[in-house]
Amino acid sequence: MAMQKTSGRRFPVSGAHRTVDICRHLMGVTPRMKRNALRHFAALFCVFGLTMPGVEYAQITDKPKIDFATDSGANGRRKTSSSPMERLIDALAGEWSTEITYEPGEQLSQGGSGRSRDSYRVGPARSSLIQEYHADGAGGKAWGTGVIWWDAQAQGFRFVWCDSFAVDAGCRVSSDLGNWNGDAFMITDVHEVAGKPVFEKEVWSSFTPNSFGQTLYVGDSRETLKKYMVIKAKRITQLKLP
Repeated sequence: MAMQKTSGRRFPVSGAHRTVDICRHLMGVTPRMKRNALRHFAALFCVFGLTMPGVEYAQITDKPKIDFATDSGANGRRKTSSSPMERLIDALAGEWSTEITYEPGEQLSQGGSGRSRDSYRVGPARSSLIQEYHADGAGGKAWGTGVIWWDAQAQGFRFVWCDSFAVDAGCRVSSDLGNWNGDAFMITDVHEVAGKPVFEKEVWSSFTPNSFGQTLYVGDSRETLKKYMVIKAKRITQLKLP
């Protein structure tokens, strides 16, 4: 390819440069006695000639390319947004096997351990996550289903949770908004059990493509929250997301 030297840098002679030279020639040397049609042709040639070789011109001006990031999972789907909901989908969507550690407390004086199987599925329009939970261990057998979604107006996450222990209400809607706190995802909630308020805080953290940690705190006030349960999750399979 022919090269020309400009201000100490070497650039390829692109289609755009050649077109400019031709335009100058046509517009400059065309005699006045020639018909206007030739001038029209020259003008049209310049317009199309300058607009078509866009790729070469972008290379000359070092114009950066626009690309899409991909999720960390095996699907490699294109991620065009870093919205709070997309962050949660990227962190949790899939099938997980967990090890549970129960801290000593009122319900389990000696503490204990257990296991669970968790599933987080992407909801319609990627605007929610649907969780299914099955556990067995020192805390007994438990199963639950929940939906968590982003409330754009309130700028926070809400959830509905139904489990085998919520016999007094069946399901409950979160009283507080959840959100990201740095690299951790946190939700808080207060509800009644047997007529008494129960305060909870749940934190998901230490995210990697194939693991995360989850800690649940419980108390009779926000100031007296104590660690109740710690979950260590490992990915089983990556769900094929739409």
